Amino acid sequence: MSEGDLHVLVPDAADRPSASAPVVTPVDLGRELKSWLRRGENRRIKVAALAKRLEVSQSTLYAYLAGTTLPPSHVLDDLLCALGLPATEHRRLVTARDALQRRRTASEPAPRASTAREHPVPRELPADPGPLTGRSAELGALDRVLSSGGALAVISGPAGVGKTALAVHWGHRVAEEFRDGCLYTDLLGYAPYEPRDPGDVLAGFLRGLGLADADIPVDGDERAARFRSVLAQRRVLVVIDNARDAGQVRPLLPGSRGSFVVVTSRTDLPALQLRPGAHPVGLAPLVQRDGVDLLRLHMIGRDSPPEDAVLALTERCGGLPLALRIVAALASTRRQQPLAELVAELIDGSLGQLDVGEPDGSVRAVFSWSERCLEPRTGEVFRLFGVHPARDVDEFSAAALLGVDPEAAVEALDGLADAHLLARWSNGRFGMHDLLREYAGERAEATIAEAVRRAAVTRLLDYYVTAGAKAIEVLHPPGAKIEPSWLVEVAVPPLRTPAEAKSWLDAEWQNLIAAVAFSARNGWPRHTLRLAAVLRRRLVDTHAPGDALAVHEHALDASRLIGDRAAEGTTLHHMGMAHTRLGRLREAQEMLRRAIEICREAGDSYGEAGSLNHLGILYERLGRYAEAVECYEAALPLAREQRFPHGEAALHTNLGFARGRLGEHEQAMRDCMAAVTMHEELGDPGSIAGALGNLGEVYRLTGRYAEALDHYDQALTKAREVDAVGVETEVLRYIGETHFAAGNGAGALAAYEAALTAARITGDRYEEAHALDGLGRAHNAEGEDALAREAWREALALYRELGLPDAQRVGALISS
Repeated sequence: MSEGDLHVLVPDAADRPSASAPVVTPVDLGRELKSWLRRGENRRIKVAALAKRLEVSQSTLYAYLAGTTLPPSHVLDDLLCALGLPATEHRRLVTARDALQRRRTASEPAPRASTAREHPVPRELPADPGPLTGRSAELGALDRVLSSGGALAVISGPAGVGKTALAVHWGHRVAEEFRDGCLYTDLLGYAPYEPRDPGDVLAGFLRGLGLADADIPVDGDERAARFRSVLAQRRVLVVIDNARDAGQVRPLLPGSRGSFVVVTSRTDLPALQLRPGAHPVGLAPLVQRDGVDLLRLHMIGRDSPPEDAVLALTERCGGLPLALRIVAALASTRRQQPLAELVAELIDGSLGQLDVGEPDGSVRAVFSWSERCLEPRTGEVFRLFGVHPARDVDEFSAAALLGVDPEAAVEALDGLADAHLLARWSNGRFGMHDLLREYAGERAEATIAEAVRRAAVTRLLDYYVTAGAKAIEVLHPPGAKIEPSWLVEVAVPPLRTPAEAKSWLDAEWQNLIAAVAFSARNGWPRHTLRLAAVLRRRLVDTHAPGDALAVHEHALDASRLIGDRAAEGTTLHHMGMAHTRLGRLREAQEMLRRAIEICREAGDSYGEAGSLNHLGILYERLGRYAEAVECYEAALPLAREQRFPHGEAALHTNLGFARGRLGEHEQAMRDCMAAVTMHEELGDPGSIAGALGNLGEVYRLTGRYAEALDHYDQALTKAREVDAVGVETEVLRYIGETHFAAGNGAGALAAYEAALTAARITGDRYEEAHALDGLGRAHNAEGEDALAREAWREALALYRELGLPDAQRVGALISS
């Protein structure tokens, strides 16, 4: 018998439970499923075919039927639909499955509270495209699905038919009905690069819903489970755009009916439509009447165009709204040309075809018409937009890509936007539709020499390195360690003030991260290392360990590819820092020690000093202050040897903290004061904040509470100037410690609460544990024993998870 034969799975009739048999274990559920498999038409269903339909492996399906694995709710829904169960039986088994899951969950440890403040309300929908022509029926269908209690709408249709526009426009119409916000993602299912991994999308969704990086599981299935848990008590609209298949969407679906999901795809996604509450919304090309209306609406400057010409253009566009808008733009911008002449060019021209699977939906032909009507230089500009890694551009990055000045870049961008080949975004930037980008990239490969394409991308990467270095220098002086040879003569936006630098970094951040990945994967390893060096300080000060690991992993590959041992050591050092902030202290210690070894072998005293410094910080977190001092003292002469005053000042800052903890208060005071003076001379607000915070700590340890609080206030002001949230989190906790020591219970509670919130936002589990510990002590001092024990229990779990020595002390407090 073949593996797919159901007879190996199904018990004899005597062994089968009745339809009303109770389901109290996963094995009972499996028996019920096997029973239904033997009924009627289901006898002919093979396991292989059923598994394929459900998009699970055969072995997984066997586990569900045997009761050794509890099927996820969405898979069970699909399976019951595939077996054609009556509605009452369907509900009974789904209810039983959910009860089994609840019992299993109840036996597991309760999760930590993710935040002490009200959860954020994401509003992630792109801009409303405005009123839609010819889509009233589809909008009404979506309204009915929502009002009838449905939970999922799948909008399907060919490329360029307006699926995204429909989903986003309808989302804006109903957004107020979703009190907990709107999430949006483009899965890039049909983009010219890899489709987005659902696990990465879930990480972004969870951040938008208020979770810190450290609270986001690494495993994709665990992220999906956490996402369902977070949405269980919320009402959120989730728009999932450009899905390739059901497998890409399933992990992103809520587990409850409170939220509503809209999915767009070029296929019908039948596996999703099996789910109860799912409704398909097919989107076909516009009928002729609506196509004519849309074309006339956008044909600006053409008074009463001939009916036959409009009809011919509408027919040639195959009813695709994207194609109709582009043709309307051509007609509007070429007002001096008779429309009949334009029609003849577009219809009779020999143009390539972009096959989207529909006979009347050739988007490539429409793009070709648009490109053909561009001036030669503008056409090359359009094609070059298909070869770079950025998701959007401004005039400066476009100027670098094109090798022109910003004024010429603006002219080119405006020309392409007017031709609907680029989209103007509300923040003054320009983006390209994924189909256009794919087409432009193909055309670039066909018409532009590889050397020219590589030169354009190199110019853009050089721009990111140069502008990034300038922004970091302003925001975090003295910025990154940059070789002068890395910087090029290129126009950059105004980056004179911290506000300007921060604004640029915020706008370009995702492009910078994408540029790191692109350069690493496509043959620019030296640019990978340069970009990583530019971004390091920002990654540290903004406490973005997820981005930091992604950047440094690419940099590690690049350093090994070109055999740059010093760069490899530096990269391991910064990966160790990221792991430290994530609470992965064992991994961090291994990486930092390896970084020290490699830097010594390579003769890189600068890198060795930095690695020793951060190994000392790790020892501080473990309470091993004497070893931390040894690391700092070993690094200090290396920093002086390299004439690196910023590093020397940082080491004095850290020495002051560690010596203060060892009771060497006078020397600690001298170290901290020296650090403040040196950082003030260097003009680095973030580092000044750190030094002032540590100086305040020494004052606190010696009982000088008023002076301590004064220095903490100064530290907070400096930290907030440059978004140094890591320093801010520490200082808030120090303020709590000071108020607690001074007997100010209310002040201590407020400061610890603020520190806890900041720690969870930044994902710093070490600071989170200590803030919870402080909260417990403050509540205990106020006679609030229940609240104290609750905070201590959370702190204890974190201390144990991180392997910190405080666990024993807190455990004793709980049991006392």
